[in-house]
Amino acid sequence: MLPPEPTGSPSLTTSSAASAPPPQPPVVHPAPGSRRRRRWAWALSVLAFVLVASGIAVAVVQIPYYSFSPGSLRPTSDLVRIDGPRIYDPDGDVLLTTVSISSRRLTIFEAFLGWLDPTVTVVPEEEVLGPQGHDREATRQFNLQLMDTSKEVATYVALDRLGYEVSLTGTGAQVIEVVPGSAADGVVEPGDTIVAVDGSPVALASDLGSAIDEMSPGDEIVLTVEPLGEEGTEERPVELGAREDDPDAALLGVTMQTRDGAFVFPFDVEFATGQVGGPSAGLSFTLVLLDMLTPGELTGGEVIAATGTIDADGVVGPIGGIEQKAAAARRDGIDLFLVPAATAPNELEAARRQAGDEVEIVLVEDLDDALEVLEARGGDPLPEPTVEAAEAA
Repeated sequence: MLPPEPTGSPSLTTSSAASAPPPQPPVVHPAPGSRRRRRWAWALSVLAFVLVASGIAVAVVQIPYYSFSPGSLRPTSDLVRIDGPRIYDPDGDVLLTTVSISSRRLTIFEAFLGWLDPTVTVVPEEEVLGPQGHDREATRQFNLQLMDTSKEVATYVALDRLGYEVSLTGTGAQVIEVVPGSAADGVVEPGDTIVAVDGSPVALASDLGSAIDEMSPGDEIVLTVEPLGEEGTEERPVELGAREDDPDAALLGVTMQTRDGAFVFPFDVEFATGQVGGPSAGLSFTLVLLDMLTPGELTGGEVIAATGTIDADGVVGPIGGIEQKAAAARRDGIDLFLVPAATAPNELEAARRQAGDEVEIVLVEDLDDALEVLEARGGDPLPEPTVEAAEAA
């Protein structure tokens, strides 16, 4: 019988011919420059990644800056609706000038482009939202309130100039500031509202002023005061002081405004300004109302631009963004631009650079100045207050 074939691994003692080792692949040594090329490729990849990431950051990351750029120029007469008296549609117009403010913080890239554009001003966030850091919506609402006040005051100035009777209503004299060391110091505080003097009602700031004018230094009066943020009233006695410039005149020592003040006009005047905010259209509104309510051409039939606040005495006050407004006037081919005489010298210089030789910038201190400039350029003078206006009042 033949022995079985072995099924396991042969023992070490099993003799067999030694197998030759398998052939090894040849060792390839890299060329001297290939390792250097790989390092460069890696470095370039990292650099490309950094550049792409930086580009995305520049385009996306926002910084606490906003931009002012030239806005639109709008015919003010197109925005006005007057219901009541006869309207004289002028051939000329006074353009309402605006500034376009970025709706959010700028990205790094947008700020860089703004710094390169001579018509754009890039400003820190606090110049737009205020030092207290109000949110954008609160700032927008505040500017819309300023616009509403500007319309009211401009209407008052124009109608008063033409002889219409305009009344003002209010709910008391609100204290804005107390003169340190004055009679009122320690008696009232900013925000308090004085609603009566010695029992006589005070509805307007002028009511309080008239009451004090009838007193003498040393007189003791009783103020009925509604404290800020509190309900009810308090009776507060105070001994009046004397004015430094007139020792015989009584002085309470407060700066005040009419609380809830509202003008009562003899007819309705509306301005369709939409979402445009700020007080800088006061001068434009006043001039256009005067032009529409009187025969003739206040601007001589020309289209001009104007900017500036206006107060109840017709004084034209400074505004922001005058550089961008001058650039817009030049862009739209305007020849004459009326601006406040109270404009800061550096801002006026910047505006003149933007205007170039194409736009004449003329400074005006008040409404009378503006009317004189227009008349000197061929505009019709305003008529004297008419019987028609007195009857309408």
